[in-house]
Amino acid sequence: MKKPIIGITSAYEEEKELKHYHRTTVCIDYAESIVKAGGIPLVIPVLNDREVIKSQLELVDGLLMSGGLDINPRYYNQDFLEGTKLVSPERDENEWIILEEYLATNKPILGICRGMQMINVFKGGTLHQDVKNISKEILKHTQDYLPELKVHKINIKKNSILSDLFGEQLVTNSFHHQALDEIGNGLKIVATTNDGIIEAIESKEDRFLLGVQWHPEMMTARGNKDMLKIFEKFIQVTKNKGGIQ
Repeated sequence: MKKPIIGITSAYEEEKELKHYHRTTVCIDYAESIVKAGGIPLVIPVLNDREVIKSQLELVDGLLMSGGLDINPRYYNQDFLEGTKLVSPERDENEWIILEEYLATNKPILGICRGMQMINVFKGGTLHQDVKNISKEILKHTQDYLPELKVHKINIKKNSILSDLFGEQLVTNSFHHQALDEIGNGLKIVATTNDGIIEAIESKEDRFLLGVQWHPEMMTARGNKDMLKIFEKFIQVTKNKGGIQ
């Protein structure tokens, strides 16, 4: 059987040492995780030509929205608050077009960190621009340690993709300073940390749409077999043409 092709979104960067030199990049951990799960990774460069993007998306069986810089808060009708860091107008525009075209296909989608946040914003949701602005004590969500290190528990709701894979709890890494606030249309919360931060979302509809706030690719690429289950499930449903089962 042909291995599924998984498109991976990328970042738009400017080389500080060389003026007017731009590049598109993505952490290799995403590609390695897709390969370990039995898929073929295909990096999607940051372009904003809609017809080109549509042609790119026709080539893929699934889409992985990768992590990265903050999303411009204007996309969810907020002004910049203290705590928002670097944004990438080029990437924001690229991924907005990607979601407009891709979600209509009903093919599987996996969002990681920024990727989950972008899906939520596209669906009409909002973000906490910095978890430090939340008026209660919260866990440390931006770790300074090894990328594969487990630092906090997440509590998983029943009858979800994640509960089928892991049961009621999982211990994950954490590399984010923003978090989901209001949930977008057609989405549901399926996991939270003990401080209430949203760690995973899924679609209310009968389709594979999974967003996670932590970085399972960092853990998978460094040998974590449990986190590999997320990518294996993703690859499995691409073979089933998007059906969750």
